[in-house]
Amino acid sequence: MVNSDVILKSFNGKSVAPEDCDPNENYWLLLGKRGRIIKDKNSRSRVLVKFYEPVSELGLCCHNEIPNSLLILLSDVEIISE
Repeated sequence: MVNSDVILKSFNGKSVAPEDCDPNENYWLLLGKRGRIIKDKNSRSRVLVKFYEPVSELGLCCHNEIPNSLLILLSDVEIISE
């Protein structure tokens, strides 16, 4: 699973951002974007995905040590190559 290329198909199980979503946390802007799993699933069923497109250029917060990476539910990604 690590080093697999993925596409984000949903975020937190949803394909549409909530109406009251803070623009800095509208991670639904990443739907359809590609990235690579760089860390295996944690205890909360999330993998660390490093996106190829700069997350900050979309105005999104990125709180991880590795730039352009977000913890994403494994069920929110589609593996496109291993």
